[in-house]
Amino acid sequence: MRRSRTGLVIASVLLLGIAACGGGDDSAATTAIDQKMFDPGPATGWDNTGLSVDPASLKCADPGGPQARGVTDTEIRVGGLLSMTSAAGVALAAAEAGAKVRFDRANAEGGVNGRKINYVGTLDDGSDPARNVSQAKALVNENVFAAVPTMVRSPNYRDTFCNDGVPYFGWGTQEAYCDTAIGFGITGCLVPSSGHSTSSAWGMVGRSILGDKATGGSVAAIGTDQDNARLGLASITRSFEQSGMEVVYDKSPVPAAGLADATPIIGDVMSADGGAPPDLVVLTTDFGPTAKIAEALAAAGYQGAVLSAVGYDPRLEGYAGLQGTYTLLQWSSTQTDSPAMEQLEADFAKYAPDQAVGLVAMAGYWSADFFLDAVAKTGKDLTVDNLLKTINGGGYTFHRDGALAETQWPLNHTISAPCASTVKLQDKKYVETLKLSCGAPLPSS
Repeated sequence: MRRSRTGLVIASVLLLGIAACGGGDDSAATTAIDQKMFDPGPATGWDNTGLSVDPASLKCADPGGPQARGVTDTEIRVGGLLSMTSAAGVALAAAEAGAKVRFDRANAEGGVNGRKINYVGTLDDGSDPARNVSQAKALVNENVFAAVPTMVRSPNYRDTFCNDGVPYFGWGTQEAYCDTAIGFGITGCLVPSSGHSTSSAWGMVGRSILGDKATGGSVAAIGTDQDNARLGLASITRSFEQSGMEVVYDKSPVPAAGLADATPIIGDVMSADGGAPPDLVVLTTDFGPTAKIAEALAAAGYQGAVLSAVGYDPRLEGYAGLQGTYTLLQWSSTQTDSPAMEQLEADFAKYAPDQAVGLVAMAGYWSADFFLDAVAKTGKDLTVDNLLKTINGGGYTFHRDGALAETQWPLNHTISAPCASTVKLQDKKYVETLKLSCGAPLPSS
């Protein structure tokens, strides 16, 4: 299996909500729960604790627009909507490459139910909320049946896709993937609204890292100074607290535009646990601030563990600033040996040999794979209503053994899958420290 790529990531990954793994109630109150909910379990068939969702209660339960726009006897028109650029240098173009890789294999195998995927291209909203709407409308005008992948900062596109009946698939890192009947996140809704259950994934991962020190272990959680990011941070700290850890620092001091100087943050963190450093520092920030804080912690002599959600990319294996740090992934890394991961790597090698297989590229690939599975199970009579009946009608799940954890629909319109894997960058190599596993959704209060 291919394990690495040369070069260093130039553009920072700015996916607000990527680290949330569930937003939900930001109350400081915690509820005593069964600690077995944080035990790593199978990546399929996870216990949903009796939660259910009535799809008729979701936004856009009855979308407008033509039922079979972009569908002919021989093709399905699909396009993407991404935040490929921004003033901050964000680049999510790899998601397009990942989706096209998966669509290329599908077409090479004859398509889906006799239809090839006609990928008409990807529109870039430039991380601009106003342009987000105009580009969504432009994609509708391209006569697409679905928007795959959709990975953008702003949720403003949702009303356009709802009014025009365009289902969208992607990484559910902002609220357009939550409580919405036509939005399908590959790991569910990562920023659920207040009152919904949240994920045990961060507590599960924290316990696996700290081991015997987890119960009563101290955690410092550092976030970005932005509303959506603060919502995610509240959920993360709640997961740690309910897993038996003590959160001794819970602040969002990192400006959304980037971090110029980490010194004040390091000073606060190094004395957060009663004058001593915490056992675990959790960074829910973009790649640039994450790398800067990790480097500053090492320079300050920090001996504990550092965990983030953006430190995994095979091109980073030699990057000194992240050596020794852990990364939480919402699916398996390429360090995992499984048929599904071998297939993913073979597809990239064949159809996009120059594309590094990082988080964003993988998100695009799994988004396309999810869409293709749902279309195949819908059958020859492909309409928006029939596709929604397939996924939202009850009993539909999607996963890839050893690669992507199960989502359960329509439940995952309102919560994230309580699943994660973990890698550690050690001696210039990523080492899997927790295979893809699932806990259970946490109580909402």
